[in-house]
Amino acid sequence: MKRIERKSFGLVILAVTAMIWGGSYIFTKVAVESLPPMLLASIRFGIAVVILFPLSIRRRGSFSTVSHRNAALAGLFGITFYFLFENYGLTMTNASDASIIVSTAPILTIILYDFVRRRFDLFEYVGGFIAFSGLFVIIYSGSFSEGSSVSGNILSFGAAVSWAAYTYFYEKIHNSSIWTTLEVMFWGLLFSVPFAITEVFVFKRPVEFSRSAFFGVLFLSILASALGYILWNKGITLWGGKAATLWVYTIPLFTIAADIVFLKNSPSLLFFVGSILVGLGMVVVIIREFRQSAPLRDRINQ
Repeated sequence: MKRIERKSFGLVILAVTAMIWGGSYIFTKVAVESLPPMLLASIRFGIAVVILFPLSIRRRGSFSTVSHRNAALAGLFGITFYFLFENYGLTMTNASDASIIVSTAPILTIILYDFVRRRFDLFEYVGGFIAFSGLFVIIYSGSFSEGSSVSGNILSFGAAVSWAAYTYFYEKIHNSSIWTTLEVMFWGLLFSVPFAITEVFVFKRPVEFSRSAFFGVLFLSILASALGYILWNKGITLWGGKAATLWVYTIPLFTIAADIVFLKNSPSLLFFVGSILVGLGMVVVIIREFRQSAPLRDRINQ
């Protein structure tokens, strides 16, 4: 395949992945009305693990003890804690607010890396300040928007923090194979099950396997989890990590469109003001990141 064809193919892959992950907020929002949030996460990744196992068994590499530890931590933060915050957040706020707030995760990731390496950049923090000003406006707008709440928006921010930690530990594994993805999902599933059991048997949260929940689980497990991660990793291979990361910022666009069309939610004026500020802050950070010569993984280990 020629270079231009590979780039075009990678572009299509990343766009499809962004659309799938943008739609995942809508399906999660609908599914958590019938299933407890962590039971939904456990079922979702249980099915994804079953799908990925036969695809990855022949591609298993040799991992060190440190790699296994980082995979476990990536699963804890990127799956268990992330979906603990996101799924519970979506029971209190709308999908559009949640997707915009979670899309600040790359900025939080950069801040985390800077803290670890103790090397700080003024432009990154100017962009971060602008983005978080917008984030505050969106969270605050939950007091006035129908279907939104400050509590749900704060939980969504917890998901963004968890994703930043996930990215840090996943990058330290130095392996992007399907088997690595499977191991991270397995650890995340393992840590999530106790929460699901607690929801059902201790807090007696109702479980209703409705038609909407059934289709939601299918979409989230097969498309958003199994296929989504495979496509994302392939897109990174064809475009590179930094260029691929740009597509994270397009996810809210697909979520907002789906939220308006399918759930009939109309974002408030404050939401749009906050979204513009978040977007401006992200642009500043993106421009600065692309001017940096060292890849993200190299920066972690500096």
